[in-house]
Amino acid sequence: MRWDKLKTFYYVAKFESFTKTGQHLNISQSAISRQIIDLEYQVGHKLFKRLPKGLALTRQGHLLFQNVEKMVAFSELALMQIQNEKSEPQGDLHIGANVGLVDTWLYTLIPDFLKLYPKINLSIFSKDGPLDVESLEVDVALQPYIQDQPELIQNLLMRWHRRLYASKDYLQEYGMPQTVKDLEQHRLIGFGSEKIHLFDNINWHLKLSNKDKVQKPYLSANSLRALFHFGNSGFGIISFSQESPLLAGSRLVEVLPEIAGPSIDIYFTCPVQLKGIRKVEVFEEYLRACVKNHHPQFLSAASVGN
Repeated sequence: MRWDKLKTFYYVAKFESFTKTGQHLNISQSAISRQIIDLEYQVGHKLFKRLPKGLALTRQGHLLFQNVEKMVAFSELALMQIQNEKSEPQGDLHIGANVGLVDTWLYTLIPDFLKLYPKINLSIFSKDGPLDVESLEVDVALQPYIQDQPELIQNLLMRWHRRLYASKDYLQEYGMPQTVKDLEQHRLIGFGSEKIHLFDNINWHLKLSNKDKVQKPYLSANSLRALFHFGNSGFGIISFSQESPLLAGSRLVEVLPEIAGPSIDIYFTCPVQLKGIRKVEVFEEYLRACVKNHHPQFLSAASVGN
């Protein structure tokens, strides 16, 4: 089977669209259609089901995709290794992270990184769920530690600490809580569905006043950016990481500072095949420098194996 047809098949399956595939590969939809028809004739099976709102793989299509996905990953790895021979880091680098981490921290660091390494083509993929680093869904993931994954390099990058915050306007109107019991008389803002968030116990503050009962939030949202905005606008008390750069210059002040919330560990994760790839190394070095220089309250450590 010709590689160009397999590659086209891969992107059609990935994007579930001829149009998006054509834009990505810079080829016409008619050319894509011909390649898929030829491939289906060669394998002797339909590879896609045509649906009203797109495409879906057939059972045979899934089998082919699982293998072609590995071929694409290894071809990209080979390209990385070739580019790595050049003195200046360059080429595509795909970074994945939790949506909240991208929206409240990572985005602030990218411009300076690209100024340092202008030949690296960086793409950011945000996802509230585990990232498939092994199959190179992304080259690098910033996420919690994954147990029993010897094929991954997982280096502890930093630790965030959750605290309670409210705006000065809110506290002027409702008063400063003195004990956790006082929280029952306050408006707490929570993360909408805790189950979809990558980190555990994100709504810990809703259980502070009574461990046997979850306090109903006054307001909730499945976005850390939205939670920050609601808290900063005086709608209630939020749980937020004290290391977040969004706090600087905001109207938020800490509430019940003696109460420490859960910590969140974030690991720099990549497959072992990318060990020694310079563009991956410089990205990790850059993040560690940012943690050390601009966020000294972060815990930054060397490789952690458990």
